[in-house]
This record gives sequence, structure tokens and C-alpha cells, in this order.
Amino acid sequence: MKSSWPFIILVTLTIVVVGAAGERVWRLSQQSTIEPTTTSVAPSPLPSTVQPITPDTSVASTTPETVVPTQTAIATETPPLPTNTPLPQPQTFIAYRVKEGDTLEGIAQASGSLPELIRDYNRLNSDIYLQRPLIIPQIDPATSTLQSQPIIVQRGANRPAIALTLDAGADSAPTGAMLDILAERNIKITFFLTGDWIERNPDLTKRIVADGHEVGNHSTSHPDFRGLDENGMLLELQTMSDRLYAVTGTRPAPYFRPPYGAYDERVLRVVIANGYLPIFWTLDSLDSVGDPKSADFLVDRLTNTLAPDKRNGAILLAHCGNATTAEALPRILDALAAQGLIVTTLSQAL
Repeated sequence: MKSSWPFIILVTLTIVVVGAAGERVWRLSQQSTIEPTTTSVAPSPLPSTVQPITPDTSVASTTPETVVPTQTAIATETPPLPTNTPLPQPQTFIAYRVKEGDTLEGIAQASGSLPELIRDYNRLNSDIYLQRPLIIPQIDPATSTLQSQPIIVQRGANRPAIALTLDAGADSAPTGAMLDILAERNIKITFFLTGDWIERNPDLTKRIVADGHEVGNHSTSHPDFRGLDENGMLLELQTMSDRLYAVTGTRPAPYFRPPYGAYDERVLRVVIANGYLPIFWTLDSLDSVGDPKSADFLVDRLTNTLAPDKRNGAILLAHCGNATTAEALPRILDALAAQGLIVTTLSQAL
């Protein structure tokens, strides 16, 4: 009996060890089935043209997504150029008067231009109207179906605005006083300066532009353009423009007034082809014609000569070098205001 106990103990220990080992093997087999070993793989990078989407928290989640189609419908009108896009340089110019049914987009398409270019060049601040004169810069003249017209502008639109235009004379002494009078009334007008006047009076020229007045081209040396060939006319126009730009950084286009008011069809066509709308006048003050005029004469001439139904859109001519005109100017402005007329620039009156 005593000799059998070691055997029983040995058998019991063997059973326990074998059972424990078997249980461990069973657990390992179950674990490998439930939790397989995985290999960590880094995600492939996005293509360089694809960016992760960042939600826009400023937009409510209920806002529907705007889908931009890959092909868009053709616009029926020329869209405006972005404000940071420079307008193309024109190759040629033509003059044109607006006809019944015209739109700026239609005129641009028919003339090989752009609506924005026409608007910018003509300083348009409102819609075009019937018979409005335009100088059209063409960027594709080969596609144009419009013919240039030898226009000379003598009045503006039929609305209660008058364009006061002062031409540069030989003298400049009264100009500062005229600018003071205009500034006191916050009135902007159009000056037609010669290149020679600009060269002699750079400070006055700077002030004219700084005060917000328009400057038109009145040639360089004030010759009769009818006696010049085409090259002579171009030299007069370009030299004045360059002198104005050198002093003020601005150009005189699109307005040109022929010296002495002298012109023929050839002059008009050359001037227009080079980007200028020829400007005449409705009424001359006569301050530079014949004997010297009194201030009373000039006031009466510029405020009472035209019949009431002819005052709207009138273009008045006087000279910034005439001392009597400077003396009469406050009374002229007051009388026109009393008639319900706005004294302004060509761009506003045309």
C-alpha cells in the first residue's frame, strides 16, 4: 500500500501538466482565429491635383451645394472684364452716332471692339442714347461692319446740363482766379489746352487736373489744321498729348478742338482715326474775337443768347487767358444756375 503512493502522485502531476499545456494550446488557437495579425500599411498620398476638402463652417449645412457644370451656356451679352484685367490696346478708331435700337454690346460687336473699352474710352457714366457721338477703339477692325463717320460735335444731350469749355490762349494769368471760382462752387469743366501752353504753365496744368477738370487736345502750337498734311496733324496731336502726360500723367483723349474752329472733312477723318472726337461749340462767347468785350457783354452773351429750349446740352466756348472772362465768370455761373442748368464737363453733357 505504501509503495503505490509515489506512483499515484507521479501520475497525478503528469495529468495536471498535460492538461494545462492542452488548455494553453486551445486558447492560442482560438486567439489566432478571432484576432488575426494585421500589417500596418501607410495610405497612398493624394495626387498633387487633389486637395483634401475642408468644410466651410460659415455656410449652414442645409445650403445646397452649387454644382458648376463643365460646359456653360454662351452669354448673350459680352460679360464685363474683371476689374484687374487691363483693357486691350486699340488698333484703330472710328466715330459713330448711336442709332435707334443700338446697345453698347451691339455696337461693340459690330465694330470689333468691347463694351468696356468703348465705355472707358468715352468716359461714359450712363447709358448711351440716340445720336450720342462715340469714338470707338477697335481691337479687331477686320470684323467691323461699321463705317467711320466724319463727326463734329456741336452740342450734347437734351437735358439741363451745359458744358463750359475754356480754350488756352496766349495768356495764362487769369487761369488761377478762374480755378478758384470753380473750386468755390465745386464745378468741374473741360479745358482745351495747347502743348505750348502746358510747357509754359506746368503748375497751372497740374492744378487743372488735380482739381478734377477734364483736359482736351487743342494741338501743340495752335495751327490751322487745314494747312497741315497728315503727318503734321499727328505731330501736333501727339506732342500735346506727350506734354500733358509728362506733367500730369494723364492723356487728353478722347476730345479734340481744332484751333480757330477750322476744319474740313479731311481734318475730321485724320483726327478721328487717331482716337479723337472733334468738338466744336454751340455758342462762342466772342471773348477772343474783335474788340475787347466787357464783363456785362460776356454775361449776357453766354446766358441770354440761346433760347430756353436750346440751352440743354449746349457747349459754351470761352478762353482761360482772358481777364474779362475771369471777371464775368461768377455771374455767368450764377445766372446759368438760376436757369436750372448744371454747368459741367463735356463727358457729363454729351
